[in-house]
Amino acid sequence: MTRSQRNRSARYLFFAAAALSLLMFSIDSTVVAVAIPAITRDLGTSLVWVGWTLTAYSLVQTVVMPVAGRLGESFGLLRLFFLSVVLFTVGSMLCGLAPNIYLLILARVVQALGGGGFLPLSAAIVSREFPESRQQMIGLFSSIFPLGGIIGPNLGGLILQFISWREIFLVNVPIGIFILVVLRRLWRPEPRKPQRIDVAGALTFAGAIFSLLAALTAVGDNPRLVTSPVFWVPVGLAAVLLGIFWVHEHRVEDPLVDPALVGRPPFLTVNVYNLMFGACVFSFFSFVPYYAVVQFGMSPVESGAILTPRSLVMSVTATLVSLFLLRLGYRLPMALGIGLISLSLFLVGRGWSEVSLDGLRLGAFGLLALQMGLAGLGMGLAAPAANNAVLDLMPERAGAITGLRGMFRSTGGILGTAVVVLILDLVPDRAAGLRAIFTGAAALLAGLVLPLVFLIPDSARERRRAGRAEPVPTPAPHDD
Repeated sequence: MTRSQRNRSARYLFFAAAALSLLMFSIDSTVVAVAIPAITRDLGTSLVWVGWTLTAYSLVQTVVMPVAGRLGESFGLLRLFFLSVVLFTVGSMLCGLAPNIYLLILARVVQALGGGGFLPLSAAIVSREFPESRQQMIGLFSSIFPLGGIIGPNLGGLILQFISWREIFLVNVPIGIFILVVLRRLWRPEPRKPQRIDVAGALTFAGAIFSLLAALTAVGDNPRLVTSPVFWVPVGLAAVLLGIFWVHEHRVEDPLVDPALVGRPPFLTVNVYNLMFGACVFSFFSFVPYYAVVQFGMSPVESGAILTPRSLVMSVTATLVSLFLLRLGYRLPMALGIGLISLSLFLVGRGWSEVSLDGLRLGAFGLLALQMGLAGLGMGLAAPAANNAVLDLMPERAGAITGLRGMFRSTGGILGTAVVVLILDLVPDRAAGLRAIFTGAAALLAGLVLPLVFLIPDSARERRRAGRAEPVPTPAPHDD
């Protein structure tokens, strides 16, 4: 086998290892919710403390995402990805062995420290190893997360029924070890940029994000805290720390998060898009199973399965769109996707219990399943295009850009969840409240998010028009 053949097989082997890592991470993000009653009972704790196993995981991974991409550029992408898998695997083992809720929360933090780096680091490595087909390979990542949404709850239910909640975490250990063995075989010297690490910026940024998300999580758990210092003090602290961080990052020689990737067009447009996308899509759809119960009286089995059509259709669509992304361009799939997601939310908000057409009767479950399939079609169209549109702006910063994208989407998701819970606490009829929320989300997507799509550069379309195979560089924003 020649050197070029070995290099070619090595990069596909890494893609498989990265895909397995992302699938493991995606499954773990959804499977824990199934185990909440069992964990509460087995550890003799309260629901509030068990909820922190989810909250801490979300908070830490949100902070890690933008930081991991930046650190990968300094220490080596593959080296840091290896360390991320080690942390996630060790964290999973500690979760399975945790004797009390406090150590379980701490172990979940270790898990998130590793898992938060999976997406930005794998995207950066794939961008480097597949320069000629980066759009397709990155797009295929978009089909992995829906699979985790399908496998996670179902696998968790089977494990809980036949074994215990601890095996939900311990099953990650052999998978993690296998990935580490594969990565060790791929080990080779990497290009590195010796830089000073912006420790002060990292601590300030982490403190700001943690304070903000902690406040939003608190008001999401108890909406009455919105008038309490418990909510406003961390919000104020987050604002102060973000201001300090922004000034610091403009002054330091090697900033942790490049301000140009946050606040300068077209990156500003992309970041606002991801924040709104996370709020409207990641948070609101998570309430559909609850809506199925309070609106239609569905059983736990039916409500648990109602999101499966969305995940299945999204996975298939994202895979197909990724293969033809350069032909389609970025703007068309994004616009169609956002439009379909908006339409699906609008239809969900109608609350129709049945529809008859030419003697064919479709009940509440079938209607809601079709609406979720429509949403999955929209997400499958939009996700690969949106992911690649921003990477084309500055491919050499793929890790940092992917980390920021994940941070904004995650923050939007937590913010949206807090808003939904607050509204539901204020309305007497929760079914009516959710109908209004879904309708409002549809209007928000159509009125605010869809126009942003046309402000994001479509470099794939430009390349197709110019008849060139290589990316058309967009001038990077710089300080005057």
